[in-house]
Amino acid sequence: MALYQRWRRLRLQGLQACRLHTAVVSTPPRRLAERLGLFEELWAAQVKRLASMAQKEPRTIKISLPGDQKIDAVAWNTTPYQLARQISSTLADTAVAAQVNGEPYDLERPLETDSDLRFLTFDSPEGKAVFWHSSTHVLGAAAEQFLGAVLCRGPSTEYGFYHDFFLGKERTIRGSELPVLERICQELTAAAQPFRRLEASRDQLRQLFKAEYARRGFSEVKTPTLFSTKLWEQSGHWEHYQEDMFAVQPPGSDRPPSSQSDDSTRHITDTLALKPMNCPAHCLMFAHRPRSWRELPLRLADFGALHRAEASGSLRGLTRLRCFQQDDAHIFCTTDQLEAEIQSCLDFLRSVYAVLGFSFRLALSTRPSGFLGDPCLWDQAEQVLKQALKEFGEPWDLNSGDGAFYGPKIDVHLHDALGRPHQCGTIQLDFQLPLRFDLQYKGQAGALERPVLIHRAVLGSVERLLGVLAESCGGKWPLWLSPFQVVVIPVGTEQEEYAREAQQSLQAAGLVSDLDADSGLTLSRRIRQAQLAHYNFQFVVGQKEQSKRTVNIRTRDNRRLGEWDLPEAVQRLVELQNTRVPNAEEIF
Repeated sequence: MALYQRWRRLRLQGLQACRLHTAVVSTPPRRLAERLGLFEELWAAQVKRLASMAQKEPRTIKISLPGDQKIDAVAWNTTPYQLARQISSTLADTAVAAQVNGEPYDLERPLETDSDLRFLTFDSPEGKAVFWHSSTHVLGAAAEQFLGAVLCRGPSTEYGFYHDFFLGKERTIRGSELPVLERICQELTAAAQPFRRLEASRDQLRQLFKAEYARRGFSEVKTPTLFSTKLWEQSGHWEHYQEDMFAVQPPGSDRPPSSQSDDSTRHITDTLALKPMNCPAHCLMFAHRPRSWRELPLRLADFGALHRAEASGSLRGLTRLRCFQQDDAHIFCTTDQLEAEIQSCLDFLRSVYAVLGFSFRLALSTRPSGFLGDPCLWDQAEQVLKQALKEFGEPWDLNSGDGAFYGPKIDVHLHDALGRPHQCGTIQLDFQLPLRFDLQYKGQAGALERPVLIHRAVLGSVERLLGVLAESCGGKWPLWLSPFQVVVIPVGTEQEEYAREAQQSLQAAGLVSDLDADSGLTLSRRIRQAQLAHYNFQFVVGQKEQSKRTVNIRTRDNRRLGEWDLPEAVQRLVELQNTRVPNAEEIF
């Protein structure tokens, strides 16, 4: 809770300096205290993981500096700031960030491989951009921690920075409070708070879905990211969704055709657009050859990156992005199969959310203004969804007029740890795209018939769900999702070799494992650090465990599970991971 302690210290200094007792909140909002505490714990775990990487791979790497200068560094150990100090104390004092292989890089982040390194100072446009961007965060931190503000938009500009925030319906910043806010920013800057980054992985969620896809008859496909706008005109998205799409011109599209060529060979220009969804591409896949009723339902799943031109003010961390992945799927089926497929989608939702530990609320969104197609088809589609919801048995709400332009939909709302709703999963019924793409299949009687299209996402944006999960878990990820499943801790240096064998056994079984052989800390201290980092399990090995080829197991909540044979312990963890239980530490 280092940030919380710093908050308390700086708050008292601010109060003593300005006497504005009503302007500065006396205690941090619960959401802020919890978030800061969680961040500190996760950060400590990342520092430990980087230290482990440095211990495993202490190899020399080559760093290329401007002017053809080259310098040696140590992978996962040497930072750009350390190299700046070697070059010049002035450079170390004036550098605000680095560029590594052309990408922005924090000065305190260890270098990982051979790199081209450039230091950014305030004198450069790139350095100014980093400085103003960091200043925005300082102002936001001051407003959030000391005024209880809810942060809104806060970008940097070419010549400075600003931050919008919300203090309440009747609350605004008074002129007398500005010196207080400025002083707090100065205190935060004097405390030299570093920029610190944490990264999350989507791999475990994709493992879950690959297994579910196979069990439920989905084929995973990949479609291009860039399409001609002719495709989006055909699907109707260009008319109804153009403002939310990124459009680009291909290179050379502004060149006039060669005077030597006739009309048949003339250079054809075209506008392209990044895909905001996969459905038109999946329609092309359905239509690329004749289809039979025996192939239906055809279920296509796609994890490709999607791009949407969200307004800058609506962007929020992981919960709303301009580029994201979605567990997107489309089901082409007959009208007779429709009700069963909708029920299967709802069952898919319930089973996945049960594994993730979420409750959910359903809503039926009906025909909006500006809809495509025949109102009779809309009525038919809405009745199918209403009947499916009725049979599903879960409560649901009616959102009149909130459907997509091509069909009605069932939206799924989750709630995070702070009670905020997030629209994640969706089931959308579509009679329009099969018409627009002239999709057909040969029916049992031999005549051509038109399929119905179901758009389906369970997680919705994978990034958004990760954000909701992170807050709901509070850092204590279930074993099957955890980035810190097991840490092996040797009692002394004599057991380090056996501890490494235990770690390798865990890794061979597909489990995430680390080794903590820091002889500079006591055993109890290393165990406590592992528990604070929320490693689900700690495998402690001493002389007795080494001689018997066993491990002594503890959980992150300091439950002592006793001595286990190493292969049996590994196998038990594999079982718990594969069954995706939420409480592996309790039922081990």
